[in-house]
Amino acid sequence: MNEQAPAKETNRREMLRLSGMGMLAGVAAGALAPQKAHAAAAVDVVYASWIHGTSMQIEYPERIASQWRAGFYFRVEGKSGTENWFHFAIPTPVIINDIRLRIDAAILRFTTGSADAFVRDVHVYDGEVLIAVHNDVNLSGENGFVRLLVPDRPEVLWGIGISIGVGFGVEMMSHRMEFVSAGCDFTLKGPEL
Repeated sequence: MNEQAPAKETNRREMLRLSGMGMLAGVAAGALAPQKAHAAAAVDVVYASWIHGTSMQIEYPERIASQWRAGFYFRVEGKSGTENWFHFAIPTPVIINDIRLRIDAAILRFTTGSADAFVRDVHVYDGEVLIAVHNDVNLSGENGFVRLLVPDRPEVLWGIGISIGVGFGVEMMSHRMEFVSAGCDFTLKGPEL
């Protein structure tokens, strides 16, 4: 149920040849495969909420080689051979005009320095309840607008959190990531519509 709209397509074979990725090529192949933009969801978005990348929280700071918050993004350099989780707390409207909202999608904007720094998983929470799991998305490079649907558009009860599982490989490549922002689309329509 992933709906993704990467900023551009990549020629996988050429990218792998130029990068000299060796054994990592098989793992990264899925991340570099061209993906087509999907049509906008048929659900009416009544509210969209975003938070800037500078608000991102790092679960395991000891696995980060460096970090820098700037006006335009939060840049992290991961330590080679590590995994981590990055978290965004989305400002969440719960009820508008006496109507409880539903979450339709989580959205990310980020860039990685190479295929050896990648977003592996994206989990969406409403309070402590896990409401969407997108494992093995394996996104790297330019990701100007990645929209991940939340199945069944559940009602929002407590506040939305987006947790991003990331990986940093062992190749002699950039392990930089730059997170611009994260957000959610909210609707009034349930899954039956």
